[in-house]
Amino acid sequence: MKMKHQFVLLLVLTMLITLFTGCGSSAPSEQKESTETTTSESTDAGAQGDTATTGEEVTVKILYPWGQGFFDNLFKDIDEKLPNIKIELVDAQAKLEPLQELNAKQIVPDIIFANWGVEPLEELGMIEPLDDLMAKHNFDESAIDPSILAYWRAVNPEGKLTGMPSSSDNYTMYYNKEVFDLFGVPYPSEHMTWEEMVDLAKQLTGERDGIQYRGLEMGPGFTGYEALVPLLELNTNLTDPNTGEVLIDKKPEVTKYLELMKKFYSIPGIYDRDPEARKDYAFGKKNVGMIVSWPGYIKWGIGDPEVAKNMDSVPVPMWSDLPNIAPPSGSHPYVINKYSEHKDEAFQVLAEYVSAENQTKLAKAGDPPVLIDPKVYEAFGADLDIYKGKNIKAFFSREAAVPKTVSKWDQYVDIAGSLSKFAESDMNIQEFLRVLKEESETKIKEAMAKAH
Repeated sequence: MKMKHQFVLLLVLTMLITLFTGCGSSAPSEQKESTETTTSESTDAGAQGDTATTGEEVTVKILYPWGQGFFDNLFKDIDEKLPNIKIELVDAQAKLEPLQELNAKQIVPDIIFANWGVEPLEELGMIEPLDDLMAKHNFDESAIDPSILAYWRAVNPEGKLTGMPSSSDNYTMYYNKEVFDLFGVPYPSEHMTWEEMVDLAKQLTGERDGIQYRGLEMGPGFTGYEALVPLLELNTNLTDPNTGEVLIDKKPEVTKYLELMKKFYSIPGIYDRDPEARKDYAFGKKNVGMIVSWPGYIKWGIGDPEVAKNMDSVPVPMWSDLPNIAPPSGSHPYVINKYSEHKDEAFQVLAEYVSAENQTKLAKAGDPPVLIDPKVYEAFGADLDIYKGKNIKAFFSREAAVPKTVSKWDQYVDIAGSLSKFAESDMNIQEFLRVLKEESETKIKEAMAKAH
């Protein structure tokens, strides 16, 4: 799980960019509904392409870092469905040095799982955009979460699609019914705003039977990357994509977000300045009422169905002026290697990977799907006891904000890493932003210098 968190942190920072990436009963958006009847048809049609070609068997090599067992879980069924294609693991990491070592040995993976970001692939010129291959194989991308596709097009200088998404990194809010019952507070609404959440968190923060309870966490503690979720919903850049100018002191969205966080940190007893003391409370220890996290948290962070039996979820709160908007979804991309001699076959593998059938299989095992298909959503967690009886719709019921632009310089504006300083200092918001801006400008200048 640590590996997933490392990627998600990188994706979230680059998306704040953002940065990613694991994972209500209100009805899906009209866009989702419109694709319900076409998703299976479009993605399966895209997957077929030239898989029926005759001739010698082609081996498609996929760089993947977590061993044969996990690899087989993802690709074995695909291997069996493409009769003229054999899928083979290249067990390596998509980082600069491992990629350079493979190139030196003339080992050419056809597909690269870029879970550490695409920067090493960009530096080595190894990215083959997917747009031409999509057109050639009549692949319909409309079934895929548009916020993911928009992000991976925005990071490309020419606006082309960098890679195919694997699974979706999105967010939810888990709550513990036992804590709510103890405080005599009604369970959270599926349409709650962040402003309402402040009041609810306040009602659930206090001592009962000698135990200190906190109303809310955003990820472990109150300063993790999940604490950025309200800001992600506002869908704004922190820097100028072209010049790297730091814009946080000029962005009303950033001020709005920090005003919200200030209200949370001001709730007596919800945040302890002693980091050791903060380890004593956690949603998993049942002394926290709610946690903003990703769908996979209950699987990896709790694990025991008995512990989780009184836990359920609702969609993350929303801004009152942005109803029904969720943060942009993140995803680990599968990138086709520019130097591959089997690009068409590699694309057929990726098209099959995002087919409704394969995404349903992965969803049953707890991987949030990349398709905007209610039928696939319903399958999420079906093979895992810990999700039985849970409000699965809460993970997918809102429309993800679609990034318009992405600035690679946003990753150097470490809001998440600075939140503890913000929570514990007497600085007002503008003072905090001035300090963070100066720190960020230094990092960006150093990054620009290295690039030259």
